[in-house]
Amino acid sequence: MGKDDNIKWIDVGTKLTKELLRRKQKEYGDFDSNAYIIAKFIKSVLEVVNKKKLKVPITIVPQLMIVLKLTRTVNDGSQSVLHKPDTFADIKGYCDLLDDMVKQIEKDDNGK
Repeated sequence: MGKDDNIKWIDVGTKLTKELLRRKQKEYGDFDSNAYIIAKFIKSVLEVVNKKKLKVPITIVPQLMIVLKLTRTVNDGSQSVLHKPDTFADIKGYCDLLDDMVKQIEKDDNGK
């Protein structure tokens, strides 16, 4: 197994983002596996609440993480330091992951 095997089909464009992903994987686990589990959890909860079958795309996970990270940039007066470099690195990283996921989904849907 190569050191990139855990990244699976995510093809991160920049060296910095790829290194960030590697570091985060060691701490939090494989992103696409976690995204799959989280999307299925969200789907299950929403189906129980709404009492009907729903479709929840796996892309919801990086989309929600981007929104979560963006909330850290809102100046609501509660933070002493608003600009934190890791917040912007995380946003960029999740955006790159989302970009790769969407490209792969379109590729899979088009049978290419």
